Amino acid sequence: MPKTLNIAVIGAGTMAQAVHLPVLRRRWDRFTIAALVDHSPRRRRESSEVWGIEEDKRYETVADLIAAVRAKSLAIDAALLSTDGLHVEDLLTLMRRGIPVLVEPPVGFSADEVEQVAGFERMTGRRLLMMAYPQQYDDSVTRMSEHIPVKDLRMVDHEVLMPASQPLFGSAHVTTASYDLPTEVRSQRRKALQAAVEAGAGAGATQRDRDLYVKGLLTGVAHQMAVIEAAYGPIARLVAVRHWPKGVIPGSIELLGELDGGAQVRLVWHYLPFAPEYSESVQVLSARRRMRVELPAPSHSDVRSTISLREKKSGVVQETSTTAPKGAVELMWEAFHAFVEKGKQPVSGAAEAAAQVTLLREVLSSIVGADGRSLEAEKDAADDEAHDAAPGDEVLGDEAVEGEAREDEAPEPAAVGGATAQGEPELIVEIAEPAAEAPGTAAATATATATAADDDATATADDDPAATDDAALAADATAAAPESAEPLGDAQGEEVVDVWHLSGETPADGAAGSVAPEAPAPNGPAADGPEVDAPAADGTEAGAHATGDPAAGDPAVDGPTLAAPAPEDPRS
Repeated sequence: MPKTLNIAVIGAGTMAQAVHLPVLRRRWDRFTIAALVDHSPRRRRESSEVWGIEEDKRYETVADLIAAVRAKSLAIDAALLSTDGLHVEDLLTLMRRGIPVLVEPPVGFSADEVEQVAGFERMTGRRLLMMAYPQQYDDSVTRMSEHIPVKDLRMVDHEVLMPASQPLFGSAHVTTASYDLPTEVRSQRRKALQAAVEAGAGAGATQRDRDLYVKGLLTGVAHQMAVIEAAYGPIARLVAVRHWPKGVIPGSIELLGELDGGAQVRLVWHYLPFAPEYSESVQVLSARRRMRVELPAPSHSDVRSTISLREKKSGVVQETSTTAPKGAVELMWEAFHAFVEKGKQPVSGAAEAAAQVTLLREVLSSIVGADGRSLEAEKDAADDEAHDAAPGDEVLGDEAVEGEAREDEAPEPAAVGGATAQGEPELIVEIAEPAAEAPGTAAATATATATAADDDATATADDDPAATDDAALAADATAAAPESAEPLGDAQGEEVVDVWHLSGETPADGAAGSVAPEAPAPNGPAADGPEVDAPAADGTEAGAHATGDPAAGDPAVDGPTLAAPAPEDPRS
């Protein structure tokens, strides 16, 4: 009979209460909730009362938990780490005690940060970390390669429609968010998280860039990459990226990649705050078969995934469909039990997390590069100009340089040729091998100007986070409503952005300068990055799919908040 594991739940936010704790309670034959850790006194008390955790098994910090383990007043076999802030310090504290950990992504915001964990595993020769991507263990996902093997794979198309938190967690009984902490503690947590995000995104990233990195890439696209990796292996090469609507964060992100065998992968992630429900589908093509997989949100534990297969046999098209017997979260916890008890290796651990962060940083760099900017510090460019200036030339001071930067970042009229009223997304990125580009080529002309709102994002969030959230929703709604975008004619005489094509190849019609309409900038203020620790409207914690809980609208707890109610990768 399998051993019953004593689990310490660290972080009692939305993901823990809506996704993990229900499964741990239902699978009493495999798991016991031995302790609960949360820095918020109110949430620690309320969640413990809901889930029946005795008062002497409640702790404020991981250090307090480890002290109890050392004193032998508490015995734990493994831990769930779903805190709403930084993970690495707590994670290493647990791993030094030899405690296996199931971690809500992201592990860290930079490759260097995640490498600390991967390096510790290499040093000890034992894997102790398992990433909490439930759909990697979904029965439908694990069977995809059985129906269409890698050698026959032609194309994988994975699309996610992410609504605000209500459709995802509205049915879950989640206790209040943790904003009962002292102001100085909240400030310290916010500053530490901000520093980690800045280090991951780059010194030259704006607040909008950082929000896109955390709330769109690390908590959205990362989940899709994990599903593809579980079915067919990791993406080996990035081909192209685009983000739209311009100025809306996180908006929509599209990524084209290539697997080791040459098969193409297309990932599309949309954040639609007013969408009625969550939707996730994967379509797989081969020369003979077509497969479609429907994946429910992990928080909807009563809904099962389905897999449909269409093929022609004896001149007749046949379709078969099967439904998974268990939910993805329950299957993930069974895999974690095998990881702890038998040492069975997880699909994603520290090494895979480091590779994923590196690729997502490349995606962010490509998006920013298409806007004519760089993630590297602007100061380096200013120093180079000053060093190269002739002796008689005047070197501008810091204020003058900043003034010029603000002028350069002033929004330009959108150049649209024959654009429809709704407007097409036009932040376009092409990923190609490094090569000198002649003036006038398509790649050379595919640039855009960053909006001036980037410089004021943080200030606006600090002044009035609530107003920022409202403005974000208004901006997202404005970009989506057909009647709100006024088409601009060719009379403006502006050059339009190059169409999105792959690997720098000229379109089939031979028109290297072919163009696509660019969506006009939203009329209202673009969504700025709200303050990290602003309380969520529904009283829950932030960041789904990532560090924290999505219901609170803050994907990385106490971290930079999004323009709209923060999505959260429901899958983690």
